[in-house]
Amino acid sequence: MATPPDPDGSQATKAGTAEDSGNEVSLTRIQVLNLVFVGIAAACGWYFSREMAYGVLLGGVLMAANLRIIVGVMTSVFGKGSGSIVNVGLYWAKFAGMMLLVGVLLAVFEIDAVGLLIGLSVFLVAITVEAVFRLTQS
Repeated sequence: MATPPDPDGSQATKAGTAEDSGNEVSLTRIQVLNLVFVGIAAACGWYFSREMAYGVLLGGVLMAANLRIIVGVMTSVFGKGSGSIVNVGLYWAKFAGMMLLVGVLLAVFEIDAVGLLIGLSVFLVAITVEAVFRLTQS
């Protein structure tokens, strides 16, 4: 299991158990891959419609911001060794805020739902690519 990253997300984490390959997981590389894949997905979405491309871009940017926030919250929870009610409350407030923002984007601004879903999901592709990269670098 990896140790928590620095709050700025710029420093990679070291693996800490025998099952890990011992290589570093780079949050920065995940963020960059996410933005690159979002750009590619948005360009592909542009083929279908501008609305889909905007949805992909908004979903990707939303997930990139979500990662930055979650790294800070998880670092404050696990990095200091305190699972205080305030830190747990921050996590749930972030989660509720994200769901509210997605709802507002869909209901009020009528963002393309499929494009938004694709943009939110591209982040998983970036994590998978980073995991494969890490496992092959042993």
